Amino acid sequence: MNPILLENFFKLRPRMFEKYEYPGTFRDFAQDIADITGKIIPRNQEVGVRESILNQVRRIAAKPGELALELLDRQLSRYPIVSYADHHGLLNYKLLYNSDLLYSEIVKALKLPFVVALAAGNVPMDNMSYPRGFYFKKRKFNFFGADESRSPVFLFEKKLIADKRAGIDGFIFGEAMKTLTAEERKFLNFLFFQCLEVEKAVDLYDSFSEQITFLNAKLWQYYFNKNLRDSIPKLIYLQANTVLRDILCLEIMKNDSLISSILFDPEVRRVFLKNFSGIAGCWSETSGSHLFWGVSQKKKYKRLIRLSVDDSSNSLAGKDFILELERETLVLALKEKRILSTLFFDYLILTFLGGYLTLGGFNQLDYLPQMQRAHIKSLMEIGQDDLAQRFSSRITDGLVCGMIPLEFDSGIDLIWHYNSHNGKFSGNLEKGLTQADLDGVLDTKVGDMILSAMKTMLQNVSPLKKKQEDIS
Repeated sequence: MNPILLENFFKLRPRMFEKYEYPGTFRDFAQDIADITGKIIPRNQEVGVRESILNQVRRIAAKPGELALELLDRQLSRYPIVSYADHHGLLNYKLLYNSDLLYSEIVKALKLPFVVALAAGNVPMDNMSYPRGFYFKKRKFNFFGADESRSPVFLFEKKLIADKRAGIDGFIFGEAMKTLTAEERKFLNFLFFQCLEVEKAVDLYDSFSEQITFLNAKLWQYYFNKNLRDSIPKLIYLQANTVLRDILCLEIMKNDSLISSILFDPEVRRVFLKNFSGIAGCWSETSGSHLFWGVSQKKKYKRLIRLSVDDSSNSLAGKDFILELERETLVLALKEKRILSTLFFDYLILTFLGGYLTLGGFNQLDYLPQMQRAHIKSLMEIGQDDLAQRFSSRITDGLVCGMIPLEFDSGIDLIWHYNSHNGKFSGNLEKGLTQADLDGVLDTKVGDMILSAMKTMLQNVSPLKKKQEDIS
């Protein structure tokens, strides 16, 4: 890569540069994270993240009776660590990005049973890294038509069209269906209906979000060779927004909570709006949304919500949207999914009040420490020095993304590769990633993973791409 290009890229991401200079492999890095996590003392949590996660598992993932809640409770009580790197969709898109493969190594180093992924659902489904279906053989097969693609996934409550008699044709839309060979169709039918039991997910769960929790927990095992599956931590894949919404509703109703102060005390609110301006994931003078996103009646676009920094305006306002800043009104709007929390509240709850190490991607490496500094500054300004001190101890540089050296377009492609011969499906799904494959991933230097990721980021992020072209 052009050295000038590299230098300018890292100027925007100094924490990413620190990880780029890390001397070891991801195996070394995973052990370092495991060592750090083992030293975290969970007693400083200010909100009930663990209880909310357990409640979600009881309502969703535990319905088929496949998870031991007491083991999950024990894990979260001792090791407050979760992944916040995924977007909430079927776990197959671009496996070479897959954060859960890397997170799994950290979990194994800690000798824990579960990979706990809280996947962000407050992004539109037309986001480039947020498929509305799955990828296979370099083609996208959608569960939902294009008209619905802009809906935030956790608001979209129509069931998957899944009928075992119709098979794979029953829920794939578009011309891409015609590109499948007879063997590929046989493979996908076997995977989706016999192994993933898509129709069971439809029967058990009303929303796409809940179905994905069920499907991903099952899909995860098929990434690995059969003789490894018992040694791989189980995947608990939850929608972060629901976990966080329940906590947010509780905190809003408390008179003395920090979240209540930010929402209902104009002076406190003014401090936070000012200090978080310009931070990615929060807001600025011309972009972002203050504290919440608003959702249109058709559940398509998220409305921008603005609050005045200069006066004591007591409402959230956007285009054709107004909501009074009152406790019961906000709680009802959250439960009815008319407003969504921004990353400001997500990380305030998970990382800072909850005390969790939230493993994330390359961009989080830089904006989460900025949030930490803004929180400390704001708390000092409003006289909460003790809380500022606790926030200063939070770990904000937990990387769990990287370009993984697996040359497949999707997870489905990888499963096909291992279980097919000369283009024909073998009739079972016993093969997958071997220990040698995993060793190849884990022995890759962190710097090489980051360098590969940067190339892809520069290709796909248009503002950066234009900036780099200007530099060149």
